[in-house]
Amino acid sequence: MREVVKRREKEAIILVIVYEHIIRGILARMLVAKGYKVVTCSVGLDGIRKFEKGKGKFGLVMIDIRLPGIDGLRIAKKIKKISQKTPIILIKGWDKGLDTEGLKDSGVDFLISKPLYMEKTLNLVENAMVTVHK
Repeated sequence: MREVVKRREKEAIILVIVYEHIIRGILARMLVAKGYKVVTCSVGLDGIRKFEKGKGKFGLVMIDIRLPGIDGLRIAKKIKKISQKTPIILIKGWDKGLDTEGLKDSGVDFLISKPLYMEKTLNLVENAMVTVHK
């Protein structure tokens, strides 16, 4: 049974919405190296459009809190309106304190802080995917 879940989670695509190209690239390469399919974008509205267009194919969305134009919490809220079941990981900056009520209201399921350590990030991604794909 665990093998079936693993296979399904690897088939789902992860949408990564991160403005900083270095972090976005490292995160995408790390996920691809572990067998995940990844779609990236640097702007929140582009991420929302990609999510709407590919509705149902994304198994996870990772969003940086700081994005130009629209912040990560607002993007999370819009994505949850499109699909309640898709887990969202919010990537928070080093210095950014967050109000937990705001997180709940936005639909964020998981939170990770920068710097993004490979093992910790991959464990969180796997846990998020397993939670939904059981």
